[in-house]
Amino acid sequence: MPAADPRPREQRPARPPAADALASGPLPCVALVLLLAAALACAPTPTARRQAVLVVVDTLRRDALGCYAPAGKSRTPHIDALAAAGTRFDQAISTSGWTLPSVASLLTGTWPSVHKALGKHTRLTPISDDVPTAAELLSAAGVATGAVANAAFLSPMLGLQRGFEVFDHSPAFNRNLRRAVPSVDAGLEFVSRHADDDFFLVLHLFDPHLDYDPPPGFEVEGQERMGFADVQALCPQSEDGARVVRGAPSDADRARIRALYDAEVTYVDAAVGRLLAALEELGIRDQTLVVLTADHGEEFWEHGGFEHGHALYEELVRVPLIVDPPAGAGPSGGAMGSASLESAVDAQVRVLDVMPTVFELFGLPAPESFVGASLLPLMRGTTRSSRLAWSESTLYGGEQRALRDERYTYVVRPRPRLAAIEELYDWRTDPLETRNLASSNPDALARMRRSFARFSAELEERAASTRPGEARDVTPESAAAFEASIESLGYIGRDEE
Repeated sequence: MPAADPRPREQRPARPPAADALASGPLPCVALVLLLAAALACAPTPTARRQAVLVVVDTLRRDALGCYAPAGKSRTPHIDALAAAGTRFDQAISTSGWTLPSVASLLTGTWPSVHKALGKHTRLTPISDDVPTAAELLSAAGVATGAVANAAFLSPMLGLQRGFEVFDHSPAFNRNLRRAVPSVDAGLEFVSRHADDDFFLVLHLFDPHLDYDPPPGFEVEGQERMGFADVQALCPQSEDGARVVRGAPSDADRARIRALYDAEVTYVDAAVGRLLAALEELGIRDQTLVVLTADHGEEFWEHGGFEHGHALYEELVRVPLIVDPPAGAGPSGGAMGSASLESAVDAQVRVLDVMPTVFELFGLPAPESFVGASLLPLMRGTTRSSRLAWSESTLYGGEQRALRDERYTYVVRPRPRLAAIEELYDWRTDPLETRNLASSNPDALARMRRSFARFSAELEERAASTRPGEARDVTPESAAAFEASIESLGYIGRDEE
């Protein structure tokens, strides 16, 4: 594991110099929210503004970023500089391989089975009314809350807007999307209005998702955009609708697809540079917590599949996570800027650990609904313990569940009337999960089976305490109609001066 950077915060790498990156029913959980508001009266008062920007990049693979890629492979200078200024987590695990359950876990701090935001294809259920969202709790604590979201699966139909005073949503469906730069600009409108206030902004950027169509200025020479139909023509999907394919495209076609994907990530990086430069210009960059992560990754045939939503392998659930805390405000108002930070953390963490970190830095008590824990002890180097990670839910094909401890990943695929399919990988020695040890390492398999059974029983008990919402059809037409109806009532959109 890389050693902690011994330099005081003010001597660590500078913030990204990104100015020229680019031109241009009843309310849910009321009782819990009220309890939190009462607890805040006794909480320590931070000495600086509580300000945070959480950037969630859809479909972002770790190896698309220079700070995670082999030496010499850097197309993301602004995100790399953000990682150099803060802490990079090398083993961050998402709770799912597709957007809705993953982002819902990020925003509620709990597992998909508990928050209930799940489904298949376009038939989806919202976040349970029994589970509070972090935005609801932050708003109750007097923090201005805003979100810019760009996926149909983050629709207000599914409860993702709960607690956000501003929820600027564009229902992206592959080809139809709001690009990263206008998304960043929408987020900056919220930030500029609240530069002197406590605020929490979620900024969701959709570009790396299919279609692979980098915008002007970021095109791949000689290559045209590719959508799912184009890829399917090279390598058709299986008959059950899963993104598991019959064969794989040629090496040349795979390289072409990956080049287009990487070009979109480079564009997102420039947009992130634009965001960071604007925070500098507003004079709040050093006092703002900035977190960058992904909802899930993308498979390019590493395990015989393509895209995402169909599996829980490493390329889909092991995601980037970068945390750059404010220079002048730490937990409960204590100083963080003079503390040494680990430049990189190799201990396993979960993306649902992000909100407990935000709450600690904001000096707020974490609610009992959070199952994660703050990342700050790992960032300070006061602990190096890995955390048990759980992933579940597929959008296509049969269900899967995965448990990942400090060494092994155990994947279970239940089958009706048949024994479940089991896979076991030693991710420490086989990080790409290429060698299934289920038949060759019976001792490790037995141990992981026991751990899986214990965790599943505890999860089932916790999940029994929350009720699922009504399933909804989230199609382009239904999402547009729903948002038009609630926008006319003033429930979503942008705040006014």
